[in-house]
Amino acid sequence: MIKKSGTRENSDRLFHTCARYPKGSHCNFFRWVDDDGYEAGAETDVVVGSDYDEWRLNVSWRLGSLEGEVRVMKMLIIYISVAMIVATVICASLLFTCISK
Repeated sequence: MIKKSGTRENSDRLFHTCARYPKGSHCNFFRWVDDDGYEAGAETDVVVGSDYDEWRLNVSWRLGSLEGEVRVMKMLIIYISVAMIVATVICASLLFTCISK
């Protein structure tokens, strides 16, 4: 399975992983796509056996991309929530300071 990295150090970098990852038990297989020697747009001898295989490959790629995007959106929501809480606490403390004077 090919997935997209969501880490800051390897943002949007593609990697191969076990199809069972992250469903609990995985086989610990990991390899960067860059290390394959594959170049985008290069001619390849890989033949897709049928439309179904091509569809599965396409869906797998899309799911991997969407999982990465969802992970980023979750982190953004957490960041914004924390920022809002901090801003509320600061505003409340300033308000109480002004009222107490």
